[in-house]
Amino acid sequence: MAVFALAAPLFGDPYAASIDGLDIEGLPVGIGASGHPLGTDEIGRDMLARAAHGGRTTLQFTLLANLTSMALGAIVGVVAGFYRGLIEQVLMRLTDVFLSVPTAITGLALASIFGTGVRGIVVVVTVLYWAWTARLVFGETLALRRRVFVDAAVAAGVGGLTVVRRHILPHLAPLLLTVGALNGASVVAIGAGLSYLGAGVPPPTPEWGSMLEEGQDAFQYAPQMLFVPLACIVLTILSFVLIAEALARRGAVSLRRSWLDT
Repeated sequence: MAVFALAAPLFGDPYAASIDGLDIEGLPVGIGASGHPLGTDEIGRDMLARAAHGGRTTLQFTLLANLTSMALGAIVGVVAGFYRGLIEQVLMRLTDVFLSVPTAITGLALASIFGTGVRGIVVVVTVLYWAWTARLVFGETLALRRRVFVDAAVAAGVGGLTVVRRHILPHLAPLLLTVGALNGASVVAIGAGLSYLGAGVPPPTPEWGSMLEEGQDAFQYAPQMLFVPLACIVLTILSFVLIAEALARRGAVSLRRSWLDT
């Protein structure tokens, strides 16, 4: 899917409406038409080009939103788990508040405040998803904080930031990679959902969620307008889930080997 999105310029202009993309009745041509492998939309724009450029938009806000939400969640989780005390209580109660917030309603409310487009989706996802990462990182940091090598570093007078950088973060990497892959699937879904509801990336910019919204009314005479973006969304989410599963399995094997070596 990433290669498909990166190769988008090879598939043509996603904004170019052409009469050649319509049949003699003025309807979109279907999948397999000459010059349009995935058909066209209701004004003759090529669906292959729009799907590929839509992948660029989707993967762009997925990467940005994932990085910001995970960075914020990791910082909160590590600080709360390592320093404990009052800092832990304040940060974890704040995390619990965000975990209890309904995602869909809050997402629409935030989108109305911060606006539509890629920036709006990044802000919405960061606000909604950092708490999940923070909770997972907090639990893992608590477990690492009790390990012998961390106690030895603290007893030797090593500073807190150095202990976190050299002993905590490297052990959190497998967890963060797995969470990042799972968050990627969630970001694709919520980004497409916001665009479908008109609170994400606005038309005519190609984005799979907004393409779904356009395709639902044309389902009877141009089903490709619905099925093409839907297939892209499903394949991308499935890809992230499979990557997360593989990373989790690999992390479990590495953890088991480290314990056996110990």
